[in-house]
Amino acid sequence: MAKRFAKYHGTGNDFIMLMGLGDREILDAGLVHHACTRHTGIGADGLIMLWPSPDSDFLLDYYNADGQLGSLCGNGSRCAVHFAKSHELFEGNRCTFHAADGLHQAELDARGWVTVHFADAPVVQPQHDGWYVHTGSPHHLLEVEDVDAVDVQGDGSALRYGIYGSAGGSNINWLSQHEGLWKIRTYERGVEAETLSCGTGAVAAALYLHQTKALPAPIRLQARGGLLEVHFASQDHGFSNITLKGPATHVYDGIWPW
Repeated sequence: MAKRFAKYHGTGNDFIMLMGLGDREILDAGLVHHACTRHTGIGADGLIMLWPSPDSDFLLDYYNADGQLGSLCGNGSRCAVHFAKSHELFEGNRCTFHAADGLHQAELDARGWVTVHFADAPVVQPQHDGWYVHTGSPHHLLEVEDVDAVDVQGDGSALRYGIYGSAGGSNINWLSQHEGLWKIRTYERGVEAETLSCGTGAVAAALYLHQTKALPAPIRLQARGGLLEVHFASQDHGFSNITLKGPATHVYDGIWPW
C-alpha cells in the first residue's frame, strides 16, 4: 500500500513524516528501517507518525532509524509541529502534543522556526569521566579540546555499547569552544551514527554549560547542521521552563510503497 509522506529536517537532523488516521498502531520495525535506510530507501535519521489525540492537538510517535520506537526527539518534535500545521491540526501558532515523555507545548513563528517546551530536567551529574543528564532522552557529555578531531563513530559506539550497554544505551555528545561559540557533535543511539544535529543533546549541553561554567540562558549551540537555541530557568534541584528553538524545514513530499 502506498503512503504519502513528507521529508523534513531540523538543522540537518532529517525525518520522514507520516499522518496516521484512526486508532494508533505500531509500525513494523522492518518497514521503518527500510524507509530510513539511505541509498536504498527514502533515507532519514528517523520516522515520525502523527495520530489524533483526545486531549492535545496530536500524538507523536518517533521511530529511530533502526525501526524501534524511540524516546523524545527534540528536532523531530520541532519538525512535527511544522508538519502538523501544514495539515491544519491546530489553529494559530501554538499547539500541544503528546510524545514519549508526556505532554508538550510548542510555538511556530513566521520564519518557520519552532520552539518546543521540555519537561523539567534534573541537575547534570558527573558520570564515567564525563557528565550525564536526561532531557527526554539520555545524554552523556564530554568536553574536549576540538570536537572536529573526535572519532564520533568509533568513540561513540564504544561508549554507547560499553559503559551504557546494560542501561539501554545513551546518546554521546562532545563539546568544545571555538571563538566564543560552543560546538557540539552527537552520536545517536537508534541511529547508531553521528547526526548533523540533536535537539535533546543541545538541551543537555546547554544545561551542562550553565551548571559547570555559569553560562546564562539563552545558550546557542553550533551543530554541524546549524544553530540551536536553548532557554531555561535554573533551580537548586534542576532546571525548569526549558525550550529548544530552531528552524524546521520542509524538503519535499513523496509516496512510498509500504
